[in-house]
Amino acid sequence: MSAAATKQFLKAIAARRTIYALKPELPSGVSINDVQEVVQAIVKDTPTSFNCQGNRAIILTGETHKSVWDSVVNAIEGDNGKKRPASARDEAFGSIIFLTDDKTTEKLQADFPAWSAIFPSFAEHSSGAAQISTWTAIELLGLGGHLQHYNGYVKAALPEGAIPQEWTVQAQLVFGLPAAEAGEKTYIDNPVKILN
Repeated sequence: MSAAATKQFLKAIAARRTIYALKPELPSGVSINDVQEVVQAIVKDTPTSFNCQGNRAIILTGETHKSVWDSVVNAIEGDNGKKRPASARDEAFGSIIFLTDDKTTEKLQADFPAWSAIFPSFAEHSSGAAQISTWTAIELLGLGGHLQHYNGYVKAALPEGAIPQEWTVQAQLVFGLPAAEAGEKTYIDNPVKILN
């Protein structure tokens, strides 16, 4: 990778932002197939422990997207907790649901018992890498998004048979056309040291 390519990559990472104000649209010239292609490539190429390839994803759009988020809204008690899932339902085009395959993790635990306790964490780390990479990539398509973690609620709301029971929901990347700019991003002083 050249220095110029690295700078472009870092620029994309720095530009990735949480955007809550969304429209239920895709940018001009972008199709849901383009989004699917991005997600598929990232799920395929994100590193996993022992190359177990335990990451999974599905994309919700249309009535399925609205129905799942409506179920989440209705499952939450009190009005304060309903705001974010209601905005996902009403303002976003869709949601990318990130999951991990528990059978894959369980096989690693059986095959490598000395590391059994840490394989679930490894699966979560890999899923997190896929989430952030996908978020960055869809922003390069002109989409905005925000990452949510209504995991149990979302899994319970998915249509019957949409995913195997042994898949665990890790996160939801809600996406659509940005309706407003992201807020200001501030940074702490956090230098990376080199130890010789």
